[in-house]
Amino acid sequence: MIPIYKNQNGDTRTAPKDVTFEEFQEANDMHIEDVSSVMYELSKMINAAGVHHDCTKKSQERMFYKDFKSTIENGTDFVNGEWYKLHVMAERHHLLSNCPDDVNLIDVLEMIADCTCAGLARSGEVRELEINNDILQKAVKNTVDLIKSMVEVK
Repeated sequence: MIPIYKNQNGDTRTAPKDVTFEEFQEANDMHIEDVSSVMYELSKMINAAGVHHDCTKKSQERMFYKDFKSTIENGTDFVNGEWYKLHVMAERHHLLSNCPDDVNLIDVLEMIADCTCAGLARSGEVRELEINNDILQKAVKNTVDLIKSMVEVK
């Protein structure tokens, strides 16, 4: 848990009228530290998502290659292949194929990084990326819930 400390002195809606400049400064410093601590934890989650990105490409590499070659050589439908179905079920960032109920902005960032890197490396072009607004709104709400679960107000 990330401890954050209750302090009403940095907000016009909650501060008492007699708040001193020093109390105001302290509240601002505390808030900046709180946000920094949460952002640091989120950055570790983003890093972990990057490290584990497309893990099924390695854990099921032979299946992946078999379906890959079958598509190239025989014109089979890659998206309906055994590996791809497993891949989109196991990987959180395939939001258009299988959006997890607890989708969050880390998943959204991974999807954006994935599509951008894949496009640039493979064809030199990045296809326009569209994410359903309902998915984005759900990701925002779930990210708020994620942060609330990480924080303990003292």
